[in-house]
Amino acid sequence: MLHTAIAAAVLIVSAPAAGGGSRGGTFILRGWDARGQALGGAAALLVRDESAAHWNPANLVFLDAPQIGVGAMNPVPGLNAYSNVLTAGTGLLDHRSSRDGRVRVRRLAVALSFSRLGLELAGGSRWNEGTAGVAAAFSINNHNFIGLGWRAMKSWTDLEDAGAWGNAFDLGFTTRLTGRIWLAAVARDGWSTIHYPHRHEKIDPSLVLAGSFERIFDRFSTEIDVVLRAGELHSVLCGAELTLLDRVLAIQGGADVRMAYHSRTIPWFGVRAGYGGGAISLAFGFDPEDAFGRQTRVSLGYGF
Repeated sequence: MLHTAIAAAVLIVSAPAAGGGSRGGTFILRGWDARGQALGGAAALLVRDESAAHWNPANLVFLDAPQIGVGAMNPVPGLNAYSNVLTAGTGLLDHRSSRDGRVRVRRLAVALSFSRLGLELAGGSRWNEGTAGVAAAFSINNHNFIGLGWRAMKSWTDLEDAGAWGNAFDLGFTTRLTGRIWLAAVARDGWSTIHYPHRHEKIDPSLVLAGSFERIFDRFSTEIDVVLRAGELHSVLCGAELTLLDRVLAIQGGADVRMAYHSRTIPWFGVRAGYGGGAISLAFGFDPEDAFGRQTRVSLGYGF
């Protein structure tokens, strides 16, 4: 009973801060790759690599060739805990290009994603959460794209009657208004179900409305996301990226402005370095009111 209480306290207390997770406290998906998180989570438009499977599946159409990415973080500083992610995706079929040549997408794209979260609780007990997902995107034309993602989730532990399993769906849409202005809408966990040993719950759905202004002087892009939950404003995400050397070095900064669950602003910043088909991203953030506190993320990606 003591171990069960500790597990519930860790997971349920952190759920409001994360702004997600099931109503039972499990499956708290805390971001994905380092670059997207360095943007303050404002990644529904600016992230257009394989990790779009998490941020906005519609953006997978920008995968011109196979890409793979892995990421890691320590979600609870000072404790024996880890979180790892893996995503692989590719574009398929023919290309579609805009008249000005700035937008080049594939007609179809697909991606697979996997995540694993592990915590060591008091007394040596373990808590684990894993997800496996598939996402697909379709370019309606050369400036409108739609995507759908599905993931299966499972938690397991040596605590009695504490495991769970379930699944959830995401739906994303991206449109290009002008050469520099983009809009997106993402319904995250629009439908979900979580099965506990003695009850059924769901993940609270959220709607992300995003806008970006990109390639200012071909170096600077910025994005703002508004996150709605239960018909109310939950948070505002702001992010910006400055490219110092094309495809070699870029820096990001962002903020997660929480309007609910103890209003506050969580700053993020990061750096991305690339060479050839490979890239490494680092992100740093700190939330003194979150049970997870300081966070450091690292991601590696490679395009073939």
